[in-house]
Amino acid sequence: MRSVVLLFAGMLTVPAIAQNIGINASGAAPDASAVLDLDVAAHPAADKKGLLIPRMALTATNVAAPVVAPATSLLVYNTATAGAPPNNVTPGFYYWNGTTWVRFGMSGDDWRVTGNAGTNPAVNFIGTTDNQDLVVRTNNTERMRVMGATGRVGVNTTAPTTFLDVSSPGLLQDAVYGHSPNVGGVLGREVNFSFGVPLQTINGAGVYANNPTAGYTSIYAQSTGAATVAANVNFSDVWMAQYNYTQNGSAVYNPAGTYSQLNVTNAALTGNHRSIWAYSGRGTTAGNPGFTEGSTAFAVAQNQDCDGVVGISATNSTIENAGGYFESDTYAGGLLNYAWVGARLAGVGYKITGAGAVAEIIPTPDHGRITLVCPESPEYWYQDYGTVALVNGFAHVELDPILQDIIVVDAANPMRVYCTPVDMPYFNGVTVMNKTATGFDIRELNGGTHSGAIDYQVIVKPKTNFGMGRFAQAPPPHGVKPWQQPEQALAANRPDPAKVFNWPSEFEVYPYDPDKTTPIGSRVRIGPNAGKWKLAEGVYSDHIPAKLPGK
Repeated sequence: MRSVVLLFAGMLTVPAIAQNIGINASGAAPDASAVLDLDVAAHPAADKKGLLIPRMALTATNVAAPVVAPATSLLVYNTATAGAPPNNVTPGFYYWNGTTWVRFGMSGDDWRVTGNAGTNPAVNFIGTTDNQDLVVRTNNTERMRVMGATGRVGVNTTAPTTFLDVSSPGLLQDAVYGHSPNVGGVLGREVNFSFGVPLQTINGAGVYANNPTAGYTSIYAQSTGAATVAANVNFSDVWMAQYNYTQNGSAVYNPAGTYSQLNVTNAALTGNHRSIWAYSGRGTTAGNPGFTEGSTAFAVAQNQDCDGVVGISATNSTIENAGGYFESDTYAGGLLNYAWVGARLAGVGYKITGAGAVAEIIPTPDHGRITLVCPESPEYWYQDYGTVALVNGFAHVELDPILQDIIVVDAANPMRVYCTPVDMPYFNGVTVMNKTATGFDIRELNGGTHSGAIDYQVIVKPKTNFGMGRFAQAPPPHGVKPWQQPEQALAANRPDPAKVFNWPSEFEVYPYDPDKTTPIGSRVRIGPNAGKWKLAEGVYSDHIPAKLPGK
């Protein structure tokens, strides 16, 4: 075998009997591994030359022409921009792989491991131009996949079901953790967490948020603008849809387990404006095995005072102002009974008022559980009972000073007195004389001079609700305004609230110190902070704040 070295300045034809060819200006033998060895190292600096690959205009990567029957690995330089994706061609080097033209990566085409510059996002990208998935691996293990057909992205899953599907690789490994320097949250928490006393452990959570830094909240949801759905919706068909737990070890603050607030700013809005609405529906399900309860409140403390439900209302309205309202209806909606508690209705104050009787239940061991019903009257009266000694046919009864202060006795509102002699079978009877606002005389009839005990009953008009009158107009059920009542519901006596006497409030009569008597977490009734909420000793606010005061 021979090597042929060509030294030329012009065109030279070499017989094809050599096994390799070297073209250079130094006379060096071609490299043994090369069929053709082009070396311009020995050329003058001003005479350096390169290898010019055949140039032609390709039409598409899947069209061989203009080359006829190209051999595999045939190299050309394409000068045209032609064809349609994915078979389009652009200027650059192409080689024939046996079936299609394959473009060489050129500067600006390939993505480098050291970074790229001068890219155009309109044409430069990482991905595929056909309907094939893009897979990212580390340690030869698939970590992420972008689906070619749908564009869905899966992390640690080969079949994402949403546009971003992140799957935890195993137990005790969370899926996604998003955080700032002060607050963070996990989507797909697989790690167990515990809370409360006694300690409760949860195996994981779809959404888990934590805010260990002051001033940050764990989760905030908002519906505003054109939104038509609640800001937060919880659903469960296995247990409670929402579980709130407040662990309070503070000796200063008194937070609630749950706080809800509704602000109504439209003066024309009608209906019932509720901060909390509870609904329990069994519907038409057959049977009566249990109790359907709209809401239930428990207060449990071995040694501290307890109130299961506390209702407080605050308004200047003289129509309806009640701490509580209760109503029972038929399933179809027919009204059965209703009652207010701690109410001032049409200017008249009531402990309890409503439809139906006032009654007491007594569980007797020998007579069963019995009901006692209170007597009722067309108008409001106080009653007092006593026994006085009749001496020689005469007795004087002085009313209790406390009773004297809280009643009205005058010509229009006389005192009623009823007397019964005790153990005097031959008694002549009595007459009541000289009734005043402070007392009355009892004298035996017909000049009798008996001595003994006289039982008496006094019925007097109280100052409380004075001006209410007889058979006063009763309020309609809750939700019905007075002007919405039918004519048949109106009584002849409709008291004027301005003419009905009401005692000053507890806090006006007695010198309470509101800073001491208002419990933390309650609304202040009197004083310079009246109407505000007491959040801590000496700390007041016109609202219940979302964060710890002063933090």
